[in-house]
Amino acid sequence: MRQVLSWRLLAAVGALVALAVVVTLAFTGRDSIAEITEPDEPPARVADIAALVLDTQSQDFAIGPDGRSTGDLVMKLAPPYDVTVRVFPGTPGSNTCPSLGEFGVCSLLAEMHGDTVAAFSIVPTGARFTFELPAIVELDGGYAQLVDGWRVPYAEVIDRSSCESPAESFAEFLRLNGTNHRSVFSIGEGAITDVLC
Repeated sequence: MRQVLSWRLLAAVGALVALAVVVTLAFTGRDSIAEITEPDEPPARVADIAALVLDTQSQDFAIGPDGRSTGDLVMKLAPPYDVTVRVFPGTPGSNTCPSLGEFGVCSLLAEMHGDTVAAFSIVPTGARFTFELPAIVELDGGYAQLVDGWRVPYAEVIDRSSCESPAESFAEFLRLNGTNHRSVFSIGEGAITDVLC
């Protein structure tokens, strides 16, 4: 009859115990896993849609404390998009437009994955179908990187006349002013056209 507790069985059990100890030591400590993996900067989001909101239908829609939507929101967008998009519960986003249900008062900035809204920002629409966005951090490849992580198209020339700056180029303007400005997106041009200080 063979021996039940052979040296091979004991070595295998010892290896499993050692592996369990290593894994436990690797994932325990002062920081939780959530703190270790938490990004230092906002996630990069590319604005695929920037449009005027014509109509909304919402069912318990709100933005939770975690920055994700609760409830359902369906929005009918103005041309050239002329589509209806739906924000599902749990979608990351923000809403600074106090009159979301009113015709043409709000605009939508959204990152799309196919026909699904992956991230969004609902903002008040200003004069001449424009809306304000946060400051620009840098210009890269036809997109302006904003402080909140959005990558938004920008015009060939960004008007900075409202900011009394001696800068001769926009790169110099960013170097001198940093993030002490707001950017203005024109729905008609489909790009950031101005900055305000």
